[in-house]
Amino acid sequence: MQETEEDIPGSVTFSFGHAVGIGVQSLFVTGSLDTAIWDTFLGWDVDLLADNPRQKKSIWLAISAIQKLDSLRESGFLSDYEVLTYQGKPAIELSFLITFPKDFKYRGFADAVLRHKGTGEILVLECKTTSATSVAPAMYKNSAQAVGYSVVLDAVVGDLSSYKVQYLVYKTKSEEWEALPFMKDYLARALWLAELSLDIEFISRCDEAGVFPMHGESCYDLFRECPYFGVCTLSTDSLVTSLTQEEIDSVRKSHSDFQIQVTFEELIKSQLEKE
Repeated sequence: MQETEEDIPGSVTFSFGHAVGIGVQSLFVTGSLDTAIWDTFLGWDVDLLADNPRQKKSIWLAISAIQKLDSLRESGFLSDYEVLTYQGKPAIELSFLITFPKDFKYRGFADAVLRHKGTGEILVLECKTTSATSVAPAMYKNSAQAVGYSVVLDAVVGDLSSYKVQYLVYKTKSEEWEALPFMKDYLARALWLAELSLDIEFISRCDEAGVFPMHGESCYDLFRECPYFGVCTLSTDSLVTSLTQEEIDSVRKSHSDFQIQVTFEELIKSQLEKE
């Protein structure tokens, strides 16, 4: 996945998105605005007075975002949905890991899995924040992560022919929430698995040849220069040190912590059973 400014730890932007996401989850789980505001406050992990005036991001504006969402719920938005329970806990921040051939791994997290109280319809909630003045369906509709949520749903609710992903996007400059729902089916997952297999094959062939493509548009991104700009053609050994055994063991341990784990072969079998 392409890194965004929201993915950079230690920044106001990262903390804003992180805190708002926690607040949204808390609001849907507890139904209490006071609890959600407190959890939002606890999720703010930079200096309390740090802010980004240009993008209108601060702890106080994060709390305001949760208050606005609570008002939407009071007016009926997603009020008929409840958070599912998985292994005795609310189905929020569910982590999944897919192990592919050649030991490639795909990891992801689902913000929350909801179910309609009346119809039983399943909905995966995905919370985003953006400083863009407007958002378009094309920005989210074909997200690979959204298709990957089917892996979570296999474990949480079992057999499904389709499901809905509800993108809930908070536009910081206008201080407004925008909802973008998309239906997903298992044909999309079949195509996604095929695409990942091709990506793995391409990476493996690049590794064997010792040649990786250089994407010039990524040399300067997020207002900063790539740390390897100008030297990326050097050997990996010249740029970074090899992982220690302790670091390797730490990575392997982190993989064991993922709640939902499945192999590529198991997914293919499951996919064939659905068709």
